[in-house]
Amino acid sequence: MKIAIKTLGCKVNQSESSLIMGRLKENGHDIVRTLKDNLDTSRDRPDICIINTCTVTAKSDYQSRQMIRRAVKTGAKVVATGCYAQLRPDELSKIKGLDLILGNEQKSRIHEYLPKLMEKNPDEPVTVVLTAPAEMPTGKACLLSGSYAAGMQAGSYVSDRARAFLKIQDGCDFSCSYCAVPMARGKSRSLPEERVLTEAEKFVKMGYKEIVITGIHIGCYGLDLKPESSLLTIVSKIAGRNPLTRFRLSSIEPQEFQKGFLSMIKQVGIARSQGNICPHVHIPLQSGSDNILKAMDRRYTASFFKELINDIALECPDISIGTDVIAGFPGETEEDFKQTKHLLESLPISYMHVFPYSQRPGTKAASMSGQINGGIRKKRARVLLEIAKKKKNAYMAKHLGRILNVLVERKEPTGGFYRAISDNYIRSLVRADNLIAGQIVRVKACSLANEELICETIPVHG
Repeated sequence: MKIAIKTLGCKVNQSESSLIMGRLKENGHDIVRTLKDNLDTSRDRPDICIINTCTVTAKSDYQSRQMIRRAVKTGAKVVATGCYAQLRPDELSKIKGLDLILGNEQKSRIHEYLPKLMEKNPDEPVTVVLTAPAEMPTGKACLLSGSYAAGMQAGSYVSDRARAFLKIQDGCDFSCSYCAVPMARGKSRSLPEERVLTEAEKFVKMGYKEIVITGIHIGCYGLDLKPESSLLTIVSKIAGRNPLTRFRLSSIEPQEFQKGFLSMIKQVGIARSQGNICPHVHIPLQSGSDNILKAMDRRYTASFFKELINDIALECPDISIGTDVIAGFPGETEEDFKQTKHLLESLPISYMHVFPYSQRPGTKAASMSGQINGGIRKKRARVLLEIAKKKKNAYMAKHLGRILNVLVERKEPTGGFYRAISDNYIRSLVRADNLIAGQIVRVKACSLANEELICETIPVHG
């Protein structure tokens, strides 16, 4: 059967969709690239559409529903899975034409549900299969059984993604008051070290030059294992065994960032063309007000965050530092917002993800007093987005004239450019001929336009 997959949300979802694709290919199915309206005459018209949903914000919920409705228009059987499907199956069940809702624990076995799905009468109600978070297994991570690399041979759909995503952990034991993810993902559980190392080596053998180490809460990696491990320990082992591959860390909580990562990054240096730990960290702030951080049930103070970020920038001057921030959290006063604004302006941040606060049903924050008007939330978010734009452009401008090592992602349809990303997470357009997705090339940053560096390849002299 021909199957189309659309992924919304985080890198963990991307990783899990890659595994789903691999499992489907193992079982003889074809992955088609196209998920468009009115595909009746297309050779790529799918028999089944799988939507891997996200529920981090109300906007994510809307986008998930929109994509499901778009999939229904293809005439294919439609499956919804992921965090929105896990938490709100009742909402999704109202969408006419949706055939199957699977929870997060069922993702890795989607292929087992397909035969009955194809026999389902269109008039039958949607089928719902999910596991409550409290019943999710401990000691292993959801979707961490089986090989990530299974079925992902050269030339397959998955190889179109230039980077591989290695999920080493799932779930979260923290309970930030605004976050619904623990309800959708269950408790933290880690993939054993040897399995992590095996999966990394499989990706390396497949030819991936960059692997993103990801999870819901990777800073807690290893705490549930016996004997215990840690993120720093497993990253050191992965990097040591695969010295010619570069590894990128996904988001790490401020209180869990260890200075040992900086030692590994400094050993690499931005000017090298190979391995190992990318000079890029993403550390969420959420708010620059201690009052709001406390209400969020975050586990650090604004001064702790400030000292950490400044220390990182001092140790590694060219490192890319990203962060997340929420505008308009319940009870956020103008003074609280000013503290956030001033803190972000003062820090050597390279880029920011800004979110207007979004009420998530079932969270502590959703029932708090002092809910901020939606217009004020959006206004404050726009102010922070302006800061983010200035920070991003300043960081990229600093690299004009420099040599960068970029991973080629794909060729643009027109203009003779390739999209690429540097080891320090700068989005680039490279003017070149005959580059290959997935290869790392040395380029010179020549100009800056539309928040992207325009680069030229550096000739290789034999």
